[in-house]
Amino acid sequence: MPTSTNWRLVALLILAGMVAAFQVGKAAVAMPLLRQDLHISLAMASWIIGAFATLGALIGLAAGVGVSVIGARRALITGLIAIGAGSLGGGLATTGLIVLGTRIVESGGFLAAVIAIPALLRAATAPADNDIVFTCWGAYMPAGTAVMMLAGPALASLGWQFLWLANGVIALAYAALLFVAVPRAAASSSNGQTVLTNVGTLLRTPGPALLALAFCLYTFQYFALTGLLPTLLVEQLQLSVAQAGVISAITVFANAFGNLAAGLLAKRNVPLWQIMASAFAFLGIAAFGIFSAWMPIVAIALIASTSLAISGLIPASIFAASPRLAGNATMLAITVGLLTQASGLGQFLGPAALGSFVQRFGWPSAPFFFAGITLAGIAVALRLRAVMRKSG
Repeated sequence: MPTSTNWRLVALLILAGMVAAFQVGKAAVAMPLLRQDLHISLAMASWIIGAFATLGALIGLAAGVGVSVIGARRALITGLIAIGAGSLGGGLATTGLIVLGTRIVESGGFLAAVIAIPALLRAATAPADNDIVFTCWGAYMPAGTAVMMLAGPALASLGWQFLWLANGVIALAYAALLFVAVPRAAASSSNGQTVLTNVGTLLRTPGPALLALAFCLYTFQYFALTGLLPTLLVEQLQLSVAQAGVISAITVFANAFGNLAAGLLAKRNVPLWQIMASAFAFLGIAAFGIFSAWMPIVAIALIASTSLAISGLIPASIFAASPRLAGNATMLAITVGLLTQASGLGQFLGPAALGSFVQRFGWPSAPFFFAGITLAGIAVALRLRAVMRKSG
């Protein structure tokens, strides 16, 4: 382990995660134009937008194994090249099916990149700085998505193809930059037998499984809330689509700041399990305000933003705990693969579960849905307390 942190490399790696996350946000930004230009159905649009979560839910753990075998540096650069090639190919597509095919290529590149980066971060970070670096890493997804929500409409005004092509060029250029900037010795590859042994160890160890469960619960509630918040604002509170979009964008920014705040709390020696438990508790309480029929719109927007900001403490704490519970660089890549798979499952299931719950019981019942997530999240955090105390 290094005795001092290479902050320049850390910044470059976190920015690489944001470049990967741009691809998640661009589809939602450009989908109206895509549907109009290529006559894409709503079903096809949902597959294009959800391709990243679906692939992550299916092969996240396997992708972690693959990254361990080929090495984190090679996986990151190859992943960014795949993202760039997929985005450029999508920009030239003439049918929705071709766009979906290129999105699958992008998704594979995204998985390789975001699973590889934590191993490279660990190799560049002194042990004393692990918590602050990995909590900052936890902000890559909301930060990258928020940047695309701001810049995407301007790029898409030149055509959705320009948005796709611009993202492709950015990803390829960043891959070239990292080829030069990331040391070749960083997070080297492992042989297949060692990796399989590590997978067996991982599956028998409670720590990574608990982190994965916590991540699943987090993404389950995050995408349930952010996915249906615009619908709530438009249908129940009679806001315009544009107004609902602005409020939704604010909540994404708030979530990114919440991730960063976890680093400050960890630096003050607040236990990671306690940060997670408190965040889960708050989101359950806040749901009663977000789905209130009598609160003013400004209050609902404020509560929703605060809830997502505080819930952002959860993924940051999970990423900070990962190096402690993973053991070594190979195990860390596999652990992050497991986290990615759990995240994909939560992202995939959350909106559908909340939608079905509300359809059956009505919007006023939604807080009880989130209360259930809160109780499960606190239980996982308390179990993590015991595991982390044993691990030291």
